[in-house]
Amino acid sequence: MKLLNNIFSNHYIEVKKILLNADELMIISPFLMESFDDFFRDLNGKNIRHISLITTLKDNSPDLLKKSNSLYSFGVNCQRNNISFNVRIDNKLHGKIYVSLKSGVPVQGIITSANFTNSGLETNHEWGVLVDDSNVLLKLISEINSVESRVLTTTELEEIIKKIDAFSKATPVSKEPKISLTVSDILKKRKHTVTSDKRYFIKPVGVSDEPFSEQRRLSTNIQELHFSKKKPTSVRAGDILICYGVGTTKLLGYFEVIEGPYYLEGTSSRWPWEVKGRNLCPAYSQRWNTFDNTISSIQASYDFIAPITKNNKGKNLNGLMFGLDKIQLTEEFASHVINIIDASVADKA
Repeated sequence: MKLLNNIFSNHYIEVKKILLNADELMIISPFLMESFDDFFRDLNGKNIRHISLITTLKDNSPDLLKKSNSLYSFGVNCQRNNISFNVRIDNKLHGKIYVSLKSGVPVQGIITSANFTNSGLETNHEWGVLVDDSNVLLKLISEINSVESRVLTTTELEEIIKKIDAFSKATPVSKEPKISLTVSDILKKRKHTVTSDKRYFIKPVGVSDEPFSEQRRLSTNIQELHFSKKKPTSVRAGDILICYGVGTTKLLGYFEVIEGPYYLEGTSSRWPWEVKGRNLCPAYSQRWNTFDNTISSIQASYDFIAPITKNNKGKNLNGLMFGLDKIQLTEEFASHVINIIDASVADKA
């Protein structure tokens, strides 16, 4: 552990140091610099391939006016430098944490009082500690991922920036502690918010000798979904089943279990256990075959902020290749997949 401050050095220098042998960065800060241009120029020559950003977006806060510039600059610079990214919102966030990772393993982290702003990183009287114990950092990341936060889709991010910019142009600059501007309404458009009180599963529909053809559709209301001869004891009412078609491996939609599981007596089916599920995104299921969201693509686009599967902490869905009728997902990966489904519909609306 090493003590840091902005008196004999500064946090900006230390953040750049922890990136020397890393390919990923986590930025966790309520307040952000309005322009990331200089920061990304300083990243030139480093091997950063992904940045995860966790920050706040509080309704009626003057910080929204600066945050619009911050998020736009962050996204544009990531795209310009071919760096993948995600933005998560935690409106209870107060801590400031910066963690570097290499191949998904934390290398070094800074826990500090300094926001990711120019003044916080360089000129304010701030103190922090540098941690280089990977086990401690893994526990820290696990705690960060365990608290409620919201991953923004690309569409949501664009809508939020546009709404704030439109407000800024139409409203004189205010120094009041609150302004009349909300962004939570944009987030409330989403069909489902992932929560820890539900279980999330990926589930195949169809079998290898009878694939799910591109002409088939699942119900846009209540759909019967089937499991193999072993009772799916882990599936209960309220859980979410993300379905994909055997053959194309394309996502078909996601469903909330409302009844079951129960056994279909007298059936000769290899899939005698059944649940009833309510379609939570019928607009997607109606035209699932027009989207290129496959089992491979949803894994390739995931940044591994947490494992993909819940039980064995796996980083892939290879178990589906061996005939499993479901795999339980982590909340983080489930949120990633549901965001893809919702965003696909919004983008083609």
